[in-house]
Amino acid sequence: MGKAQVLAKVTEDLRRGHYHPAMQRLASLTAAHPDDLELRARRAALYRQVGNMVEAGRWGFLSEDATTPEVAAFERAHPSAWRRLRLLRVNADTVDHLGPVAGARLTRLIEQAGAEGLGRVTWTENGPEPAPPGFWSVTFPCLVATAFGVSAVGLAVIGLVTVIRWIF
Repeated sequence: MGKAQVLAKVTEDLRRGHYHPAMQRLASLTAAHPDDLELRARRAALYRQVGNMVEAGRWGFLSEDATTPEVAAFERAHPSAWRRLRLLRVNADTVDHLGPVAGARLTRLIEQAGAEGLGRVTWTENGPEPAPPGFWSVTFPCLVATAFGVSAVGLAVIGLVTVIRWIF
């Protein structure tokens, strides 16, 4: 079934007052089209209509019409910036495609996620992920540990040879 047909069914469900099927249909559509800002806005409006401020903030986070209480509810419900970033379910850095308010909001979230200690944000086909650690942050400690290990083995061999010479 195409996007237009599903949206028509959502409209019909809402006209009849059947919110749950409409939510399920919109959830399926946003899963199939995660970067479609219009679908996100419709989903946020539906959650706003039923009074779910956390989900309205989540799905409206990338739109210009998300209210401060909605965004604050989403942030309170999910204090970790990385968790919020992953819950947005975007597959690419969409800052350039957003309006000024939503773009600033997403940029601030990306900065917060980078500051949480997992590393800066990189975008993969699965969405945002921490950047892989750099060469020196992984290799240098291994080199130091290897140097200490080789030194310890060398000193142990010298000590063993010295003890054997004393005995004989």
